[in-house]
Amino acid sequence: MGSRCEADDDVSVEPSRRLTRQEAAWSLTEAANEPFFNLVQRYVFAPYFAGTLAATAAEGAAVWGFALGAAGLAIAILAPVLGSIADSGSRLKPWLAGAGMVGFVASVSLWFAAPGVSLLPVAIAVFAGSVATELMNQFGNAFLPVAARREKMGLLSGLSFGISQLVGMGVLLVVLAVSSSAPAFLADIPSSIDRLAGPLAAASMLIFLTPFLLVAKDRVSDSRASVTQGLADLKATLAEAWKDRNMRMFLIARMVSADGMAIVFSFGAVLAAASFGWKADTLARFGLVITTFGVIGGFAGSWIDGRIGAKRLSLLGLLLMAFGSASVLLTDAERLFGFPTGIALGVPLASPQEWGFMASGAVIAAGAAFAIAGMRTMMAMLAPPEKLAAYFGLYSFVGKATAFVGPTLVGLIATATGSVRPGIGVAILFLLLSSAALFAVRSPIRQVD
Repeated sequence: MGSRCEADDDVSVEPSRRLTRQEAAWSLTEAANEPFFNLVQRYVFAPYFAGTLAATAAEGAAVWGFALGAAGLAIAILAPVLGSIADSGSRLKPWLAGAGMVGFVASVSLWFAAPGVSLLPVAIAVFAGSVATELMNQFGNAFLPVAARREKMGLLSGLSFGISQLVGMGVLLVVLAVSSSAPAFLADIPSSIDRLAGPLAAASMLIFLTPFLLVAKDRVSDSRASVTQGLADLKATLAEAWKDRNMRMFLIARMVSADGMAIVFSFGAVLAAASFGWKADTLARFGLVITTFGVIGGFAGSWIDGRIGAKRLSLLGLLLMAFGSASVLLTDAERLFGFPTGIALGVPLASPQEWGFMASGAVIAAGAAFAIAGMRTMMAMLAPPEKLAAYFGLYSFVGKATAFVGPTLVGLIATATGSVRPGIGVAILFLLLSSAALFAVRSPIRQVD
């Protein structure tokens, strides 16, 4: 038996240009996740964890890598199981609300990560928050066909992404503003700006997820979730795809590139803080630059795709990321792209090596946007038309299946070498291997309707 919405009158018989309350609220849900990624996983809390909470930067980078690696492994295990539940027709709202609650509590708890506390409980909170935000995203996406009319899905998908990026930039601006003029109640609290990343992420979850939970009409199902059937379907799709050499090489490229991206975006700000001593305000500026160029790359990629094709766009993106990562690897407190500058560090962003690092990050962000957009289009063109939904489920699974490997490797390398820098070299290797696999894919010629 199938499932139905609780209210049939939510969707108008005649198409309307106006969004329903449910559609408008859904467009905010992705913005509930983005601040956690920007503030906690990337630009503010991650460098604080590695550079201040830990006894040494190497220890901090290692534990951070293990925490994110464990989160990636948990997501890889949970995502297909919970995805099969979502696909079965069972209720979605309890799962979305549950993930949001876990993410909220984990994010709030980061405020208590004061200098001198044990790393383990903080790492557990980061692990829980990382898993919860990924599952929020998964169940939010699964809600789209339930919450929206078919003709509005494309509009809502783009609108949701745009709002999430604006909110992600907005919270970085809040950090920058508070850093410039801290309120009196924060002034005497140690590392208050860095620790504020958690509560800001939690507030975003509350603000942008609650409206949808209040107005959304969940599915009313008389069927039970079939985890076994969902996993069987995933296994069958993977087996079918693996027999096709073209699809097999594409999935390998997708999987390996996800590991490379996970390293670069999880440890870029950690490396910047270790190399230049950047604090929350400068790291927020760094995050704003990265996010801005990611958005620019997303829009530019759609234009470039029409001129060079999805495969070339993907390759260009991966190679830009590898080039930017190599530039980051060769830039430190004394060198710019491997060459000594003779200019010592002073106030933040006063040296050419710092600006070179910033520019390299911008190249990486634009390249990532190219690669993500191009590979998504390639999947739509390579997959059998009658099985697009199943293959995009596989595409999502493959992107998460081994994404724990990169951060875990960086953690092991930091433990062995005492530095996070060699881990960026691993990212470059992953990106080049992904490029080689993608190069072996025959360019899809079937056009998406």
